[in-house]
Amino acid sequence: MNLSYIHKPTWENNINSIENQQTFQINYDIYVDSFSIISHYLMMSFTKLTIFIFSAFILFVSRHRCQASQDNLLKDEDHETLVSPGKVFQMGFFETESNQNGNHRYVGIWYYADPKTLVWVANRDNSLSPGSSVLSIEDDGNLVVKDKYRRYFTTGLPPSSSVRTLKLLDTGNAILEDKSGKLVWSTFSFPTDTFLPGMYMEKVMKLTSWKSQHDPGTGQFVFQKDQVFGYNNFTIFTDKKLHWKSGFGLESNTNPTKMPMAAIHLLSNTTRIPTSSRLVMNSSGEIQFYNWDSSFRKWVLNWSEPKDYCNKYNACGPNSSCNISRNVEKDSICKCLPGFELIPDITTSEQTCKRTSTICSGNDSNFLSMAIMKIDVTFQTFLESRNEPECKEKCLGLDCCQAYSYNAVGNPELVLAGVPGGKQGCWIWSSGSQLVDIQVGDETSGHIVSIRNPVSVGFKSPPTARVSAKRSKSLSPEVIILSAIVILGLLLLCCIGFICYRRRINIKKGQGSAESESIHQFNESVRQVQDLLDPFHSNENDSQTIGIPFFAFERISASTDGFSEANKLGEGGFGPVYKGKFPGGLEIAVKRLSIHSGQGLEEFKNEVTLIAKLQHRNLVRLLGYCMKGNEKMLIYEYMPNKSLDAFIFDGTQSVLLNWKKRFEIILGICRGLIYLHQDSRLRIIHRDLKTSNILLDEDLNPKISDFGLAKIVNGKEVESNTKRVIGTYGYMAPEYALEGLFSIKSDVYSFGVVVLEIISGKKKHYQCEQAISLLNYAWHLWKEGRPLDLMEQVLTESYDSEEVLKCIIVGLLCVQEDPDDRPNMSNVVTMLTSDIATLPEPKQPAFLNNKLMEISMKMIEKSEIANCTKECEGSSSIRTTEKEQGERW
Repeated sequence: MNLSYIHKPTWENNINSIENQQTFQINYDIYVDSFSIISHYLMMSFTKLTIFIFSAFILFVSRHRCQASQDNLLKDEDHETLVSPGKVFQMGFFETESNQNGNHRYVGIWYYADPKTLVWVANRDNSLSPGSSVLSIEDDGNLVVKDKYRRYFTTGLPPSSSVRTLKLLDTGNAILEDKSGKLVWSTFSFPTDTFLPGMYMEKVMKLTSWKSQHDPGTGQFVFQKDQVFGYNNFTIFTDKKLHWKSGFGLESNTNPTKMPMAAIHLLSNTTRIPTSSRLVMNSSGEIQFYNWDSSFRKWVLNWSEPKDYCNKYNACGPNSSCNISRNVEKDSICKCLPGFELIPDITTSEQTCKRTSTICSGNDSNFLSMAIMKIDVTFQTFLESRNEPECKEKCLGLDCCQAYSYNAVGNPELVLAGVPGGKQGCWIWSSGSQLVDIQVGDETSGHIVSIRNPVSVGFKSPPTARVSAKRSKSLSPEVIILSAIVILGLLLLCCIGFICYRRRINIKKGQGSAESESIHQFNESVRQVQDLLDPFHSNENDSQTIGIPFFAFERISASTDGFSEANKLGEGGFGPVYKGKFPGGLEIAVKRLSIHSGQGLEEFKNEVTLIAKLQHRNLVRLLGYCMKGNEKMLIYEYMPNKSLDAFIFDGTQSVLLNWKKRFEIILGICRGLIYLHQDSRLRIIHRDLKTSNILLDEDLNPKISDFGLAKIVNGKEVESNTKRVIGTYGYMAPEYALEGLFSIKSDVYSFGVVVLEIISGKKKHYQCEQAISLLNYAWHLWKEGRPLDLMEQVLTESYDSEEVLKCIIVGLLCVQEDPDDRPNMSNVVTMLTSDIATLPEPKQPAFLNNKLMEISMKMIEKSEIANCTKECEGSSSIRTTEKEQGERW
């Protein structure tokens, strides 16, 4: 056993005994002759050397150890511990302060200078009895805590016969290494309630609180990265209910609850973090940030949240504000927003704030503005705007806009991270949305949110809001009555004229109906969508939880000029796409599901439920949906440059995309796929990635669209299968086209085809004398040592040969026949952006021509007909033909 630094109290007695013998020997030598003196002098030197070596050996093996290999590492009865090399951390057996009788003991790591501050506990839910417990490395290579009866903790690694060593580092990380020095396990990967410098807060990592201050068992509060947006946003859950979140929301720059940058740097593992800091998920539900004060030699609490009731997430419920500064004796901390009142909820018997004032009943455009310290904007609509009036106009352009907030200050870091709202722009709460997690303070600070309300409705508590309307001077009762009569008469005449005008327009264009009918259609359509989404566990609150607005059919029809041919952008797999424009100037793209499409219902459900949960700058944004009878429509942001294939396959347009821009487009598609595959809260496989589904915005930035065929896979699954093979010839991976197996590597294959198309400017079915497809042609040039000949001629003056060659290799790696040989999208980004000297050698792609795939599809279809019911027959088919299905918007 490799030991160093063990506490043993007997070595000093041994040395004293030896030194006494040495002294006696020297006294004796005085009385011998000179020859004897010289002889004994030599013996004395040899004895001293022996004592030094023996003492050093005893010292080496007898103090606290900093590492140990396979054996019983630490014994509880001997009070042995492991100490890091710089005496920063210590590991061993301990008991909590409240455990007076010592019946509950644990193995943990604490600070050497502060033993009461524990940072990790091994057997937190299985306490030990005092006695013969040991920390040991078993024969199978696992680190365990056990006694003679059972195991209380194990690392759970696969069995291994290699010699492993446990080390405690000065970072507080206890690591398990094999003989070659390879790390096989560490406490940093499995934290308990404490986050230390050197850790990295990944999406899967969680800090779980203790049960109580003196019980290290698994508690009810869990701190983790926000599973929706991720970027520097963190949450605390308790019993699967959101307890607190640091984002994603609008908040005042002076908001004291905002997470300090030092804590963010700690969680991001940057070089700017202090080494003497830690983050703790407290048993009371607070996330706490501590720094070590070396002057007073104690931990100082610098920040914690939630500090009070209002800092908890949505403490007062939806459509209400929380103000901790209110006098609790005279007034409640929680108040409903103007236009809302407390109404008992039939299902929960609890009172919630619901709207009682009527809005969107006419040409009303009145908003009440209030200053807030924070408000949650997760899943709300974000539109780029240059100023507040433009933001208001865009809000009014949407169907029954509830509220809006203009954010004049952008955040470049959020833009780079792909988080919506990073740019200067406008947040909009559309129809069906609720305003949640609102905290207010004094009237002089905060972010302005404008809530739609009738003129007569105001705040009951003026300090937290202001109405932008001038108050008239006091007038006599006679003047007031007369003025009211005149105003009411004028309003009545205006209403009659407006109704007549609207009826005439609606009769001419067939685009309108009475107000009551519109409201009825709205409620009926929402009910239809809820019924449609029943497989996704929809209920009466889905219009809020889906997170996207509903648009009336008449409004969409008017925006597209009655779905005129002039506004038609193209024909998709399930119907046409039209350009529309709302009164506020907002341009939209309307995907109208064909009534005769037999497959469109499933795809419509997919896009509504999936895209509502996806937020990334390289994914097309869904603005809303519409349903009326058999009509089903999706409303997207409008892409003025249409799709990628409109550029690279057009001789005149392709010159507009130089190599630098094409490389940026490739990286943008990579980032979008990484978000779908691993960074979003759902693991999503697109299944229909192609150049016509890559849309370009005004700056030619790519956005992945058309999620009708996308599939969600659970947890860490990366593969699934289907009997219903749908997609586009040439972009489908061979294992998916022939066997129905799809995975994230299916999207990687499609990405590889897209990359080769971007480089070559040739379509996937390109044929020449040497090849039957683009993949065949690219492989032919690769084998002949002429890969750069694949590049389109228009790029010869602007290209970077190393980047082009790297992209060609990556494209060929992505289209390899075996899915296991293909890289994942994170590796693709690494290969494209880092200075890797040599990339892997690609293997031959699967050259599946159209004829072979058609034969395979027929074989699959015949097999299904023989084994399925009539309802299943014909379900295995190809959605699109070899011919591209029209131009996308």
